[in-house]
Order: sequence, then C-alpha cells, then structure tokens
Amino acid sequence: MKFRIGKIQFSTEEIIQLTISLIILSFAFSLILYRDQISGLSNYSLKFFINSLIIVGLAFILHEELGHKIVAQHYGYWAEYRAWPTGLFLALALAILSGGTFVFAAPGAVMISANTLFSNINKERMGKIAIAGAVVNIILSLVFILLYYLFGLSLFIMAAQVNIWLALFNMIPIGMLDGAKVFRWDRRIWGIMLIISSVLLFSVSAIGTI
Repeated sequence: MKFRIGKIQFSTEEIIQLTISLIILSFAFSLILYRDQISGLSNYSLKFFINSLIIVGLAFILHEELGHKIVAQHYGYWAEYRAWPTGLFLALALAILSGGTFVFAAPGAVMISANTLFSNINKERMGKIAIAGAVVNIILSLVFILLYYLFGLSLFIMAAQVNIWLALFNMIPIGMLDGAKVFRWDRRIWGIMLIISSVLLFSVSAIGTI
C-alpha cells in the first residue's frame, strides 16, 4: 500500500523496514551513548533506549527521508528505503562486542531507480542524492550544538554527536556508502564535506565524547 505525506510518497513495506532498522540502530547507539553507565545488559535501562530512539530517530529518519528520498523524488525517481540485514547485524554485534566504543552505522539505504526508460540517473544526480543525507545531519548537528549552549542539556550534545558521526561515517568512499557516490561525482565537494564533518566531530568531542 502506498500513501503520501505532502509530496513524499511512502509504502507500507518501507515504513516497516524503517521501523525495524530504527529499533536496532537505536539500541546499538544506546550502548555507545551510555557505555559509562552500562556495566552489562543486566543494568540496562529503558531510559537509555528511549533517549537513543529520539536522538537516532531524528538523525537516521531525516537522513534517509528528508535527505536522500526527497532529492531523489525531486528528480522524478522511485525512491524507497530498504534495510540491509548484514548492516543491522554488524551494528548490533559490533556495539556489543566493542563494549560500546564503536557502531557500524549502515543499516540500509534508499533504493533509487528511474521511473521510465528515458530518465537519466547520472553521476551528478546520484552524487547530489547521496550528499543530501550528510548535509541534513550536519545541519541538525549545528542546531543541536546551539540548543546545547542555550539550554545545557546533555541530550542535545549527544544528538549533535550522533548526527555528525553519521555524516562522517557515510562520507567514507567505499562500497554502498554515500561517500563513494559523492567521490565519483566530485572529489572537491567530497573533500569539503569530509573536512566539515571532521572539524565538527572534533569540536563536539571537545565538549563530550561518545
């Protein structure tokens, strides 16, 4: 079943896969965000998961849907999120095995295809679609840094850190990550995004680390 929210089209299957990915990724990130308070799963608190769900929900959903999906549909392409089971397993396994020091943030991707034989998905358009997710995360991180300085809530700096980590991780130019598509399109833009993400990550790490 398909439905629309404004100009964005969704399907039931997409919502299901987004929800599954969000739950797993949120739990994995909760082990990172609250590793200093978790000595084992026996003292894991529901509060950790709920806070992580809010933080990761904004970062992940807006990265995929406000970033990739909107730009792809702007070009007239079919675009829907699909989970990557291997990526979800790695996110969960590495967060647990590393003791909350690393998370593999590639739970899936927005799949894109041309609606007609005459549509053209070239390197430039694919690069712009790919970079949109990281741009959304960078903007969100700046907003949360500002909110942190205004209100001093640790949740805001956690949200800034998660967003900038997702932006930087996705700029790695390998495999199915966005960075590979941006790198093939324009290496200068890829380099600028990498520098911005790195500087922001260093800045927020000076405030508090994840």
